[in-house]
Amino acid sequence: MPDQIKKNGNVLKEASTGYLPAGKGADDQGIDLTLLEESLRLTPWERMLANDDALNFAGSLRAAMKRRNAES
Repeated sequence: MPDQIKKNGNVLKEASTGYLPAGKGADDQGIDLTLLEESLRLTPWERMLANDDALNFAGSLRAAMKRRNAES
Protein backbone atom coordinates (compact mmCIF):
# COMPACT_ATOMS: atom_id res chain seq x y z
CA MET A 1 0.00 0.00 0.00
CA PRO A 2 1.51 3.35 -0.98
CA ASP A 3 2.28 5.86 1.73
CA GLN A 4 0.08 8.94 1.98
CA ILE A 5 1.55 12.39 2.46
CA LYS A 6 -0.50 15.47 3.33
CA LYS A 7 0.62 18.69 1.67
CA ASN A 8 -1.35 21.94 1.64
CA GLY A 9 -4.48 20.08 2.69
CA ASN A 10 -4.22 17.61 -0.20
CA VAL A 11 -3.43 13.94 0.19
CA LEU A 12 -0.58 12.82 -2.05
CA LYS A 13 0.01 9.13 -2.60
CA GLU A 14 3.41 7.67 -3.33
CA ALA A 15 3.51 5.75 -6.60
CA SER A 16 2.95 2.07 -6.06
CA THR A 17 5.17 -0.57 -7.59
CA GLY A 18 3.08 -3.33 -6.05
CA TYR A 19 1.78 -4.82 -9.29
CA LEU A 20 4.33 -7.65 -9.12
CA PRO A 21 5.50 -9.48 -6.00
CA ALA A 22 8.64 -8.03 -4.45
CA GLY A 23 11.81 -9.39 -6.00
CA LYS A 24 9.99 -10.67 -9.08
CA GLY A 25 10.42 -9.05 -12.48
CA ALA A 26 7.99 -9.12 -15.36
CA ASP A 27 10.05 -11.84 -17.05
CA ASP A 28 9.75 -14.01 -13.94
CA GLN A 29 5.95 -13.65 -14.10
CA GLY A 30 5.75 -14.81 -17.71
CA ILE A 31 5.06 -11.35 -19.13
CA ASP A 32 6.39 -10.89 -22.67
CA LEU A 33 8.22 -7.57 -22.85
CA THR A 34 9.30 -7.79 -26.50
CA LEU A 35 6.55 -5.48 -27.80
CA LEU A 36 7.37 -2.86 -25.18
CA GLU A 37 11.10 -3.13 -25.89
CA GLU A 38 10.47 -2.86 -29.64
CA SER A 39 8.36 0.25 -29.12
CA LEU A 40 10.96 1.88 -26.87
CA ARG A 41 13.62 1.42 -29.57
CA LEU A 42 11.63 3.88 -31.71
CA THR A 43 11.78 7.63 -31.33
CA PRO A 44 8.64 9.35 -30.05
CA TRP A 45 8.05 10.62 -33.61
CA GLU A 46 8.30 7.08 -35.02
CA ARG A 47 5.83 5.85 -32.39
CA MET A 48 3.41 8.64 -33.37
CA LEU A 49 3.71 7.66 -37.04
CA ALA A 50 3.06 4.01 -36.17
CA ASN A 51 -0.01 5.10 -34.18
CA ASP A 52 -1.25 7.12 -37.17
CA ASP A 53 -0.79 4.05 -39.40
CA ALA A 54 -2.83 1.95 -36.97
CA LEU A 55 -5.59 4.58 -36.81
CA ASN A 56 -5.72 4.82 -40.61
CA PHE A 57 -5.92 1.03 -40.87
CA ALA A 58 -8.72 0.92 -38.30
CA GLY A 59 -10.57 3.63 -40.23
CA SER A 60 -10.28 1.68 -43.48
CA LEU A 61 -11.60 -1.46 -41.75
CA ARG A 62 -14.51 0.52 -40.31
CA ALA A 63 -15.34 1.95 -43.76
CA ALA A 64 -15.16 -1.52 -45.33
CA MET A 65 -17.54 -2.90 -42.70
CA LYS A 66 -20.00 -0.05 -43.36
CA ARG A 67 -19.88 -0.76 -47.11
CA ARG A 68 -20.37 -4.48 -46.53
CA ASN A 69 -23.29 -3.91 -44.17
CA ALA A 70 -24.89 -1.43 -46.59
CA GLU A 71 -24.84 -4.08 -49.34
CA SER A 72 -26.60 -6.64 -47.15
